[in-house]
Amino acid sequence: MNASEKLISAYHQMLNRLKDTFQHTRSQSLGERIQAVQEKAIILEELTLEEAERVGQYLQRDLQDAAQFISETEQELADWMRFDLSLIEEQLLEKFSILVDHTRLELDNLAEQARLASEWYSGEITGPGTLVCIQCGKLLHFHQPDYIPACPNCGATLFKRVVYDDNL
Repeated sequence: MNASEKLISAYHQMLNRLKDTFQHTRSQSLGERIQAVQEKAIILEELTLEEAERVGQYLQRDLQDAAQFISETEQELADWMRFDLSLIEEQLLEKFSILVDHTRLELDNLAEQARLASEWYSGEITGPGTLVCIQCGKLLHFHQPDYIPACPNCGATLFKRVVYDDNL
């Protein structure tokens, strides 16, 4: 078996093991699960450390890309692949679909965390920059780290960071 065939076979094997991790545990992130299947491939001497890391990166990239596509476009896995799913081996499709669904949920959770992290509340500390009151649009400028007050215009306590686009 040449090097390419070895890595392709390893991709399939790691995909199988990755799917199994979703059946046995719920608390790990995709990255942690991929790390675990990489370690197993190394322990079983199927792959070197470099090969396992490379295949793990391929898996993570493909799963995250498919999940992000489905999440953003609300289209189906077939649309991401851009060909007839009947051409794919049924077991492979099932594994990939399950993992993409879990990855999409993980990405959705990360997006929600990012959304929540993009909210600033009075009483918190912020670094330099400009916040805008969600309720009335009043801008608060911070030239150094400082406590965020209630909106001086309407008394609201929720703000978002203003991001200026130099291209506008």
